[in-house]
Amino acid sequence: MTFSPSPFEKHTFRGREIFVKRDDALHVDFSGNKARKFHWFFNQEFPHVKRLVSYGSNQSNAMYSLSVMARMRGWEFIYFCNHIPDFLKEHPIGNYKHSLENGMQIFETIQRQEDAYMFTDSSDLVIEEGGRQKEAEFGVKVLADELKKDIKRSSIENPYIYLPSGTGTTALFLQKNLPFRVFTCSTVGGDEYLKNQFLELELNEKKFPKILSCKKKYHYGKIYKELYEIWLEIKKDMGITFDLMYDPVGWTKFLLHIDNIEGTPIYIHQGGLKGNESMLERYKRKYKP
Repeated sequence: MTFSPSPFEKHTFRGREIFVKRDDALHVDFSGNKARKFHWFFNQEFPHVKRLVSYGSNQSNAMYSLSVMARMRGWEFIYFCNHIPDFLKEHPIGNYKHSLENGMQIFETIQRQEDAYMFTDSSDLVIEEGGRQKEAEFGVKVLADELKKDIKRSSIENPYIYLPSGTGTTALFLQKNLPFRVFTCSTVGGDEYLKNQFLELELNEKKFPKILSCKKKYHYGKIYKELYEIWLEIKKDMGITFDLMYDPVGWTKFLLHIDNIEGTPIYIHQGGLKGNESMLERYKRKYKP
């Protein structure tokens, strides 16, 4: 499987010129960073594999993409997560619902990573949470090469890249494969957690992207009215629908720092829009927007 280069667009938001790399447009089932992270796996034969095993959150974008890949290959798909709320079990929605429809078998466990590896045997393919592994660099390098061409074609001087991070895999491999500055922020855990995620893949801290910090702590998976409001503002002003889990935190932290960063920003839209189904329902139940 191959993907055509994603669109590269110029927008204005709050008076600032911002380019957006539209990786959300790559593929309906493998949009954004999942298309990049799993690119290497799409093009391998794996003749011995009968079952795909992974772990993460109960509404993970990676979970859904992996469920599609397993269905396409005729593999079983086993997934471990910490907790599935009773409401979600009774009213499946979003990535959880679509993954189940693709045949996913999901198990709740406190030690999801450990149990995933204990469960496996030689005929299993294990993919780390969110695609955090060295094979992800293959597809992220393709993205980096596209960005170089986009930047040259658009005659952008002094560009820099920005994207919010979960595991930080995409941001790290972009920095390793680009001559431009890459900035990111933590959306899962804190800045130290994100740095530790980098260290799982790269020991040389000089190759790390720069992490933009924020005094306010946004707890992963929790909803905040101001995050929904900025998501709506961006959607209205830029005409782009972003992910509701990661991007509002990413934009909030980015806008705190944008005036202090020299150059022209390029925001990477990493997809994940299927997850908006469940997030929108949660916002409606709490704030009735």
